[in-house]
Amino acid sequence: MATKSPGKTREKIVSTAMELFAEKGFDRTTVDEIVARAGVAKGTFYLYFRSKDDLIKELAFGVMPIMAMPSLNDPYITVSYPTLGDYLLQLGREFLEFYSEEYRAEILFHMLSIRTHYNSINEIYKQSCSELLREGARRITAYVKVGYEDALIAFQMFLGSLMHYLYAREYLKVSEGHYLRKVVEAVLNHLRLSVSV
Repeated sequence: MATKSPGKTREKIVSTAMELFAEKGFDRTTVDEIVARAGVAKGTFYLYFRSKDDLIKELAFGVMPIMAMPSLNDPYITVSYPTLGDYLLQLGREFLEFYSEEYRAEILFHMLSIRTHYNSINEIYKQSCSELLREGARRITAYVKVGYEDALIAFQMFLGSLMHYLYAREYLKVSEGHYLRKVVEAVLNHLRLSVSV
């Protein structure tokens, strides 16, 4: 009889929890429901997680926007992407691809709506959001000679527009690619104005 590897069992618990949290929210999902749907014993859940809150914290970090943009860690950005426009398009494609898994966007928005009630989730959000904005602004200054504040505002515009697309994509009448190009164009225009002032 074949047995599941520990890694596969843990992955199954996590993916099942993501499905249930996306369907029902954090509060209305129980550990009993997670283990029943995952097909594991309740004791198995507690081998991997001390509590449902520990699982929620892990999932919260896993759906943060900073996880959606691996090119933020590229040490050779100006070589890999010759222009800031190329780089922002790449970040945008990564972001939209990451959240093309519907459950990630659903969990992210649910988490944002309840984060003030969960201290640990609020801390994860503040820390990852601060790191993302700081790194995004720093990367912009590698391409354009603007002050940090202007770069930060530009990256906030970029990220906010991507978040809006996630939230309203079913109502928008433009393609993902067209929307992304227009967002990058708006950010670049903002930066041009900042440089010329």
